[in-house]
Amino acid sequence: MSPTPRKPLRPEDFNDLVREHEGWIRGFFRARVRDWTAADDLAQDVFVTAYRGLRKFRGDSSVGTWLRGIAVNHLRNFIRKRREQCIGGSEELQLLMDPVEARESERHEGGRLDALRECLSRVDGPARQLLQQRYVVGQTVRELASESGRGYSALTMQLHRLRESLAECVKKQTRSSLS
Repeated sequence: MSPTPRKPLRPEDFNDLVREHEGWIRGFFRARVRDWTAADDLAQDVFVTAYRGLRKFRGDSSVGTWLRGIAVNHLRNFIRKRREQCIGGSEELQLLMDPVEARESERHEGGRLDALRECLSRVDGPARQLLQQRYVVGQTVRELASESGRGYSALTMQLHRLRESLAECVKKQTRSSLS
């Protein structure tokens, strides 16, 4: 016996769909996003996306499953956008890559910036260029990915590893200067 075909979704049924699913979708985001305002915005975005895609819904799954898929995609995009803000953030690295700012802040940070300067001097080639473009020029990771033809995730991971490596180097440098 084949499954009975689902009734197609129509725009006039959309209010009922929102009433039926809004609570759990809002809860889905609130359980995963600390900022409840952002969670509520994401929930609203799910319904906007669903409304725009009503004609594409084939009924291969339940409406709830379809909405959950949309919600998961919105959550992934939200996290990806937030991650870029965090990944690009190292203020010390930003300061050091900008020589004028570095001289001004040197009076306050002293040894750590000297250590970071030493560690940065060991970075060369494409890695140095990537750091320069990200922290001096101020390009976003998305812009860098687009220009280089590399994947966004690959670049964010490379930047993360470079920062981790620099942080470890700075730790070693500051420990050795204390001894």
